Amino acid sequence: MSLQHQSFTKRISTASMAICFSLFAGLIHANVQAEDFTNTLGMAFKTIPTGTFKMGSPASSDLAYTNEFPLHQVTITSFPMGTTEVTLGQYKRYIIETNQLDIVTNAFMSANAHGDDAPVVHVSWNDIHGFIDWLNKTKPEDDKGTYRLPSEAEWEYACRAGKDTPYCGGTTPSQVAWHSSISTSQQHKVAGKAANDFGLFDMSGNALEWVEDCYHENYEGAPNDGSAWTKECEQNNYVLRGGSWKDNYRKVRITIRKNAPSVNRSASAGFRLVRQM
Repeated sequence: MSLQHQSFTKRISTASMAICFSLFAGLIHANVQAEDFTNTLGMAFKTIPTGTFKMGSPASSDLAYTNEFPLHQVTITSFPMGTTEVTLGQYKRYIIETNQLDIVTNAFMSANAHGDDAPVVHVSWNDIHGFIDWLNKTKPEDDKGTYRLPSEAEWEYACRAGKDTPYCGGTTPSQVAWHSSISTSQQHKVAGKAANDFGLFDMSGNALEWVEDCYHENYEGAPNDGSAWTKECEQNNYVLRGGSWKDNYRKVRITIRKNAPSVNRSASAGFRLVRQM
C-alpha cells in the first residue's frame, strides 16, 4: 500500500471523523449560492424548463459518429439538474460515512489528486448508484427531492440549453470545456469555464458523465418522452456523455456518446445528478 493510500485511509478512520467533517464544512458552506436549490452537500441545482428538442446529429454532419443518428424529436418535462459535476469533496462525505474503503484504491487516489473542487472520477455506474442510495436515505426531511442520474435525453437537452451549437454553451470548445489541448492531462476545478444558457458548467469536457441509460448503437427506437432507455441493451454497457479532459475537440461535442460496462472505473469519468420532485 502506498504512503498516499495509507494517508487517506487514516483520514477516514473512525477516530478522525470529526476532523474530516470540520474540514469539509468550509467547502459545503462556500458552495451555497443563490441557486434554485442547494442541498446539504453544497450541490447547487438549476431548474431546467419543459421543452421539445431535436436529439442527436443530422445525417449531414461530417463530425458525427454513427451512434449519434438518427436525429429525432424528444419532449422533456421540467427537472432540476446539478450545475456542476459531483466533486471529490462531496463524494468524500459518502466514503467517510459509509466506510467505503474498497473505493479508495491507489488508482482512485491517483485519478483524484487534483483537489476537492475537481469532479470526482474513477467511479463506476454501480458506484454512483451506491452514492445515490446513500444520499436519498440520509438527506434531511426538508429536502423533498429524490436524487438520480439524468436520462441521456435529459442530459442532452440540458446541455443544448435551447441552442444549436456544437458544444455545451458555445461554438469555441476552449471557452466552455477542458479538453486535451488545454487540460494538462487532468480534470480541473468545476465551473472554471463558461456556463451554458441554463447555468450549467462543464457539460462539455472536464469529466465524462454517466447517465442512467444502457447503451444502444444508435437512436432507432429510442424513447421520445425523455425517459431513460433501459430495454434491449448492448450487453451491460451504459452511456457516458460530454467528453472529458483527455478528449480532443471532436469528442467534447454536445452529441458525442461513449459507453462502458457498469463496473468500469476510469480516470476521465464522473457524474452529475438531477433532483426528481
